[in-house]
Amino acid sequence: MLRKCSMHIGHNCRHHQRWRLMFNGKAISFSQRDRSTSPAGLFDWALPISVKNSVKASVLDHVAKQNDGHWINEKIEDDKTTERTVGGVNEPISSFYNDPLEEWHLDQHAKYWPGLPQNVLPYEQADPFLLAQDELDSLSTSIREDLLGMDHPVLNKAASYFFEDSASGKKVRPMIVLLLSRALADACTERGTDSVDIPLFTPPLAWQRKDLPRAQRRLAEISEIIHTASLFHDDVIDEAETRRGLPAVHTIFGSKVAILAGDYLLARASISLARLRNPEVIESMSLIIEHLVRGEIMQIRGSSGDQKRARLVHYLRKNFYKTASLMANSCKSVAILGSYPSEMVMASYEYGKHVGIAFQLVDDILDFEGNLSQLGKPALSDLKAGLSTAPVLFASSEFPELELLMDRKFKEDGDVERAVEYVFDSNGLRRTKELARVHAELAMEAALSLESSIYRDALVHLAHKVVSRTNQ
Repeated sequence: MLRKCSMHIGHNCRHHQRWRLMFNGKAISFSQRDRSTSPAGLFDWALPISVKNSVKASVLDHVAKQNDGHWINEKIEDDKTTERTVGGVNEPISSFYNDPLEEWHLDQHAKYWPGLPQNVLPYEQADPFLLAQDELDSLSTSIREDLLGMDHPVLNKAASYFFEDSASGKKVRPMIVLLLSRALADACTERGTDSVDIPLFTPPLAWQRKDLPRAQRRLAEISEIIHTASLFHDDVIDEAETRRGLPAVHTIFGSKVAILAGDYLLARASISLARLRNPEVIESMSLIIEHLVRGEIMQIRGSSGDQKRARLVHYLRKNFYKTASLMANSCKSVAILGSYPSEMVMASYEYGKHVGIAFQLVDDILDFEGNLSQLGKPALSDLKAGLSTAPVLFASSEFPELELLMDRKFKEDGDVERAVEYVFDSNGLRRTKELARVHAELAMEAALSLESSIYRDALVHLAHKVVSRTNQ
């Protein structure tokens, strides 16, 4: 994958050496004064920062180009007739539904907005926040109890930081899991749960039919733990100062502790997953973590496509990996855990996927239109971080001048301000809202494929609520 580097030495004077590092056909030159004339001397001193950065950029670009299938989407052909290799991570256990991530509905228009599909209960009768409130109220407490026991008090405090009542957020992801588990139960006949109804840290509780199956509640907790771990890591990478309206974890405890706290949360989530004793669920939920890494690499690397549509597809695929995959695979896992039919598993996955994409599109809109209370972070933070989001990408089709700003990641003085002007002078925000509504409606249709129930309709209202966060 990487060719061996070669070094060439040229002498300009007695005490001045000039070095040329050849990496994949690129020459990187630098000099050293008053050092040993031996080539071995190169390894006795630190390389200049400029050289390190050049090599780093070359390595990342080379690896990304050589492994596009891994960063974008690697199709795995299913062969149900052959025996799968035990332990091969590229041999999926759950093979009946592999999403090719090819259709993003860029040319589609919303059908119902601002209304809802027919035969859906009014919001007052199917309020998702009210229906899930009792379970959500105790979720952060349950997670904090699971995280206790760490010998290092600082790490323990950092890991529990976002599970304090004042910083726990709206818990949209576990809310979706909880509501979906109820909707699926209402859509099917009663099913046994003894084989997976095994609590992680507490003694078995007497299970009653009206109670949410404990294993599915555990799945809701796992989804929130994984999400929180990703926030810890993202804020370090992005050097973010705030999260959910509070100081980011790394600004209080330091980057090293924040990274370790995120790792610790992922480890605890892995233990919880193992206790569910369902290989397909373990695979689906573990895939979320892989996707988080893929999405972050895609964000760091940026789009390699020259065409505007290619940039949009790259952006949407990145959003799936970073945001929607967690919702999609958590929903899919809820259905798998309940041994529901494949069409219900697919509907669950599609609901989570499209809600997740709509959710991120709305976040991108709020980066321009929202305030700190809506975002939990300063406005225009994406632009200031050099990220080209949907409003900018759509605006670039009307103002090609944006391309130059996007290519240099809005780093020069006045770039952010100019980009904001272009976005507001274009249809960028309107088109982003329309795309968010399309994906929200696709989520609604996936939910409506289930049998009618108050929880199904709550999922419909939740998808609508995700998009209605924007200004109408």
